[in-house]
Amino acid sequence: MPRHILLLALLLSGAAPGLRAQSEYYFRAGAVGTSDLLRDVIVTEVTVHQSIAPMIVLGGSLPIGARGYRANLEATLASGKFHSSQDGSNTSLGTLRTATLMLGLEGPISHDLSWRAGLGAIQYWPAENEGIFLSGGTTRFLAGAGADYRWPVLAKWDIMASLRYDFHRFTTAALEARGFSQTQAVNRVSLSVGISRGIR
Repeated sequence: MPRHILLLALLLSGAAPGLRAQSEYYFRAGAVGTSDLLRDVIVTEVTVHQSIAPMIVLGGSLPIGARGYRANLEATLASGKFHSSQDGSNTSLGTLRTATLMLGLEGPISHDLSWRAGLGAIQYWPAENEGIFLSGGTTRFLAGAGADYRWPVLAKWDIMASLRYDFHRFTTAALEARGFSQTQAVNRVSLSVGISRGIR
């Protein structure tokens, strides 16, 4: 009997790295909120701001090493309204879509909770080329961090809740043509829920 227990222990210990070495794919849906895209004072203060926008997320990760670290690639797409504010009056500027692509690293905090950090890019796609987007959209460098929490529901499936923060500097060709030489710091926070699947 002790020899059978020892054999079983060896088999389980040999299988453990295989379980950790799963590739993972996930889909989430949620919402993203952002700080002002533009703030300027000419006679009075003028701001351009996005509304909280629904978003979808697709991503995947692969293990790197035996300590639970993983390399991940995550893409998001969000679409919502944006508007300008001046003298207490809001003006709708139409629909603004954003897409991000970020390559990152993640690691364990606890059994179900993990952290992540990454670098990538954000693309702005306005529905109409006008105003600050008169010359079209813009692509900016992006840095971000976040946390994921997973609830196992089946052998290979988890429910996944994610909190994200990212930062970039914003400007457009139209703003630069008008003499706006400085870029605006933009902070974004998102919350999303979805499913993930591990594949060995």
